[in-house]
Amino acid sequence: MSARSKSSSSSAARARKSSSSKSAASRLSPKWLRAPLSQMSRQIGQAAVRWLGSRLGFLAAGVVAGTVGVSLPGPSVDEWERAWHRLPTAVSSTWDELLQPLVDLGHALRQDGSTPPAARSAPAAPVAHDGPAVARQMRPGRDFADCASQFPGSIAIRTQDVSAQWKPEALCFDGFAVLYSGLSKTPMVAVERLDAQGLKAAVSQSRTDEFFADERLPGGMRAELSDYAGSGYDRGHMAAAANRASMASMVQSFALSNMVPQDPTNNRKVWADLESDVRKFARRADGAVYVFSGPLFEGARRAIGADRIWVPSHLFKLVYDEAGQRAWAYVLPNTAEATLSAPMDYGSFVQRTGWNFLSAVPVRGGVAH
Repeated sequence: MSARSKSSSSSAARARKSSSSKSAASRLSPKWLRAPLSQMSRQIGQAAVRWLGSRLGFLAAGVVAGTVGVSLPGPSVDEWERAWHRLPTAVSSTWDELLQPLVDLGHALRQDGSTPPAARSAPAAPVAHDGPAVARQMRPGRDFADCASQFPGSIAIRTQDVSAQWKPEALCFDGFAVLYSGLSKTPMVAVERLDAQGLKAAVSQSRTDEFFADERLPGGMRAELSDYAGSGYDRGHMAAAANRASMASMVQSFALSNMVPQDPTNNRKVWADLESDVRKFARRADGAVYVFSGPLFEGARRAIGADRIWVPSHLFKLVYDEAGQRAWAYVLPNTAEATLSAPMDYGSFVQRTGWNFLSAVPVRGGVAH
């Protein structure tokens, strides 16, 4: 057989094989379905490449920037973080666990490299974004004398009114206060005073996302970063980061003493929506709006980490409109399936939770419309 004949035979065989493959594909998928499937495959592949590239690119940028002494621009990190939270919960949670050590390395190198070598001869003063250093300046106490203005009428919760078994501590922060439990190692309630001016300032604050253990508390009474690692729960803010009117307040909001183990979907969807709704109301309110947020522990006890951080069964948020003397509240299960329903009035909230936060101020009405 000539070379030309062999070539013709090979071409014919390839054509038959290709035709057979196309025929099999045609039998397996209807004609009308082939184009959408092909387009979907391309989109999924492109999205995966973009997502993985941005995640690893951010980590690499953090490490490189730290090494050469350059800080990543805040707005870029903030935009990346918002995009990251829009990813499916299962995907982002898994990659967070796998890549957290690299994230921590990037942050460490960025912090260490933020000052040029020539300027390192003299010790630097604590900077505003050094969370632990800022928090240590504000000692825990038995009362909220240093932050009573965060409470309606400046009448703060008294720790002596809380059962001693909860090991209550009064923690003051810039812009919010936390009644903390050394038993559950979570807030019992976080209290914030919001108004239009403060929320306008909050828009310009970039998230730090640098969580830290609150070293004001003794080791046996506080949560550590390792307690949340691999737990499957988010570190859920009680005093919301997006409400913070200053960088110091933003940084301090990432203290673990302001966190509870929260279902990731709950934290990023229904709870985030509720926080946003409260901000919208506070921006148009005539005066100050006070927000009380905290956990409830009902049913079988669940805990995470070596320090046994209690996992809430429910989360609550109480809103008090000072000018209108109105109060309303939400109580949500700490689950992925939780949804927002109609808010309850203050009397129902007290009956449901046992907390009577507004006993010293007038409450004349309920839900604001």
